[in-house]
Amino acid sequence: MAFAVEPGLRIELVAAEPLVVDPVAFAFDEQRRLYVVECRGWPDKMDGKRTKEGKIVLLEDVDGDGRYDKRTEFADGLTYPNGIMCWRGGVFVTCAPDIFYFKDTSGDGVADIRKVVLTGFDDKKYLAARTSHPILGLDGKVYITSGLKSGGKVQSPEHPERPVVTYTTDARFDPDTFEFEAIGGRSQYGMCFDSFGRRFIVANREPVLQVMMEPAYLKRNPFLSFAGTIQEVSDTQGKAKVRPISRAVVTADYNPRSMSAPHAGTFTSACGLVIFGGSGLTPEHSGDAFICEPAQNLVQRQALRSAGTTFRSAPRYTDKEFLASTDTWFRPVFLGGGPDGALYVVDMHRREIDEFAAMPQELRGVLDYESGKNAGRIYRIVREPHRAEKLGGALADLCRALDSPNAWWRERAQRLLFERADPAAVPLLTKMAVEAKLPEARTLALWILRHQRRLSSATIAAALRDPHAGVREQGVKLAAGALPVAPELAGPVLALGTDPDAHVRFECALALGSFDDPRALPVLAAIAVRDGENLWARTAVLSGIGTRIPEFLAAINRVRDVNPAGYAEVMGDLGRIFGAGASLDACRRFLTQVLIGGGNSGWGWPAALGLADGLRERRGAGAKGAANPLAALLAENGEVSAAAALEDFFHRAREFAVNDQMPTSQRVSAIAVLRYADLEDVGSTLEALLDARQAPEIQLQAVRTIGDFGDPRGARLLVQQQNWIHFTPQIRATIIAVLGARDFRRAGTAGARPQMAEVLFSAIRSGVIKPLEVSSSERSRLLEDTDAVIRNQAETVFQRLVGGDRMEVYRAYRDILKVRADAARGQSVFMRACSACHMYEGAGGKVGPDLTGIRNQPADALLLHILVPNFEVVPNYQSLTISTQDGRMLTGWPSAESDTSVTLRTALGADEAILRKNIASLEATGTSLMPDGLEQTMTRAELADVIAYLREGNPALR
Repeated sequence: MAFAVEPGLRIELVAAEPLVVDPVAFAFDEQRRLYVVECRGWPDKMDGKRTKEGKIVLLEDVDGDGRYDKRTEFADGLTYPNGIMCWRGGVFVTCAPDIFYFKDTSGDGVADIRKVVLTGFDDKKYLAARTSHPILGLDGKVYITSGLKSGGKVQSPEHPERPVVTYTTDARFDPDTFEFEAIGGRSQYGMCFDSFGRRFIVANREPVLQVMMEPAYLKRNPFLSFAGTIQEVSDTQGKAKVRPISRAVVTADYNPRSMSAPHAGTFTSACGLVIFGGSGLTPEHSGDAFICEPAQNLVQRQALRSAGTTFRSAPRYTDKEFLASTDTWFRPVFLGGGPDGALYVVDMHRREIDEFAAMPQELRGVLDYESGKNAGRIYRIVREPHRAEKLGGALADLCRALDSPNAWWRERAQRLLFERADPAAVPLLTKMAVEAKLPEARTLALWILRHQRRLSSATIAAALRDPHAGVREQGVKLAAGALPVAPELAGPVLALGTDPDAHVRFECALALGSFDDPRALPVLAAIAVRDGENLWARTAVLSGIGTRIPEFLAAINRVRDVNPAGYAEVMGDLGRIFGAGASLDACRRFLTQVLIGGGNSGWGWPAALGLADGLRERRGAGAKGAANPLAALLAENGEVSAAAALEDFFHRAREFAVNDQMPTSQRVSAIAVLRYADLEDVGSTLEALLDARQAPEIQLQAVRTIGDFGDPRGARLLVQQQNWIHFTPQIRATIIAVLGARDFRRAGTAGARPQMAEVLFSAIRSGVIKPLEVSSSERSRLLEDTDAVIRNQAETVFQRLVGGDRMEVYRAYRDILKVRADAARGQSVFMRACSACHMYEGAGGKVGPDLTGIRNQPADALLLHILVPNFEVVPNYQSLTISTQDGRMLTGWPSAESDTSVTLRTALGADEAILRKNIASLEATGTSLMPDGLEQTMTRAELADVIAYLREGNPALR
């Protein structure tokens, strides 16, 4: 096998068939023996029957040469095991629907204890989409992946009295009591921690993600309409480039679910993520992220750098990979550090790596899944030849090992100290927590003491003063749990609100959100303003003010001038929280502040918008059902001067909106707030902003604001011939979406839906808008509308565009792939028929996935995806329709969700957050947002040209 490995390093084979077969994961025990998970029998048989060929084998290096030479079958009879972790002389093994615990008590290398400790994990999805990767966290819990929303209904046979836990996210459990809980994040096949306990996860097309906060924090404030817990650290999807040296055929390219995100030349099967901490490479490798890409036979190295509250990673090289092979059978699926400080690579070694379930039916019987079923390799990548190190098991040895430069030794010591929980280790650990050379060691010592319930407030206080930000960050997390019984820690924690490190301030904000002390609010306000432009810092602060909203507003106003931009961002979110949860009197006071001081600066517009949106969603408030909740709020107080102030506020918003000397982002907010003015007053201003000379963001917001009125008079402004001919395809697509919308921001406009749609149909009938300009997704939505008037009119104007049986259409069109096509002509067809929803090479909409890079897809697969969009549908792109308590109806795909809210990416390309308490009904269609019948919008030659364009790209850029 030919490898290209990073210069200065060497790759060594440490195990191969027949010693190991179909390896997918491993774990070294404290004696340096290697437990390997063998997923034999994978994949499922074509008839759906499952084998029980899976094994756990124990490999030993008897002669000490660094290569394993003894194999013992530790446990067998498993279906498809995929993860392993050592614990108390045995191992936990993930093998959905179960997590097993195996242990050898007789010393023969064969498990005589074999029990299911947790069960109920979903095992219906393919192997890499099931729960996996058990890993020990700083808190002593075992963390596992969800497996792409596989989840399950989990219980412990050891404790049948406990309730079943239903979950779809990542999870963790206590390794001794088996108490199980769901946590934030949704990782596929891979999960890891860095040296300071930050959790990173991976999914097929997303190499490095970070779990920023647990859902429990978001639950603290039921009025915070934010559902995210994950931050993209690396480039993802089509931007996540890889540079293979093999000629691998990425079979997933034939999968219609992959058409929306092209694979070849980009990460298609990212897995096995690890943040490396070994000493066997170079110091520069420590802290970098390494990711397997089995479909394209490589391992990528990414530099991980701090970026505010989170991190950012990027490939170390632009012209090569850390490890790549010319052999298409090299299938790296798992990475881990070893006792020698090396990076170990598990090579499943198969001809095909894609699962049956991930492939179209017509390909499943063609691919060769048998070749390689008797093979498997494990490699070691090092700078120097293998060196054996001495093992020490005494308490003093273990505590010293916490200060090892090799992460494997630190983690071994951590686990053994967790297991033993020996009180004799407490003085040693307490000293290590303060005096250890490495900050990673000080961090581990702190958490081991906490696990043993021997962590003193004095030791935590020392951590809060630690010179290393990572230790201070963990010190804050530990202090947060100790504050109720150690009030002396409050002062040091509060002081860290001004820490120079953003990670520490972020953790401080999370901690103080649960600290019921008036001293916390000024600190939270200072963090909010200083870091307000950062989404996660802002969310951390606002998640903790649910019962202290007015007091927080007073505190933040006192520090507003420290960072006006941050203050403006916070005020937008805070306005919505006020509207959704504060008393009406408090909302009026908030609005009064906005009217007095916000109309001459950038923060007033988002604050007013947030307040209005929050009021519209609340229950039992007089302002809720009003077309203008801001005016209604003031009217309830009966102050004429307040109404005049609101009118003046809208006047200033109009002036701000047309002032091209102002920042675009602030102008956009000013335009958006005009939706709550009178159309007669602002109609001419909004029409002027439709001018093609305005920035696209300005035009788009003007269109959305006009649509928000739900008034056919405004709608007619959008389809006047003199305006329409000057609109770009993106603006036209937005207008069409607005006219056919089911959602209008202003309350009381639901009855206007047929009138708004009639404006669209009238424009089509008059020839201003051509039927082909209405995107296929919009046509489908109108043709299936619940309103019979809208549905009947749609059937009339789109009669010629309705498609028939999809697979028949696909087969009838396959011959177009034989004709000579023109990519240049295809570009214009794409812009006309596809760009409203899809972006390609930087142009187009954001309703559907970005198609940049799709040129790597086979032409036949592209045709199949275009003509049969519902052949197999990615769950993330299945359509949801939500009806709200305040009379709106929204359709889109779920871009995020939490216990308190759902965020939809709508046909306008914007994200809409809906509080769960405001949902009247939710319907999942199970169908793609991309509907049938696209071939009816173009000729056969034009369809061939579009495919050529997608495969070749912009001719001008070639």
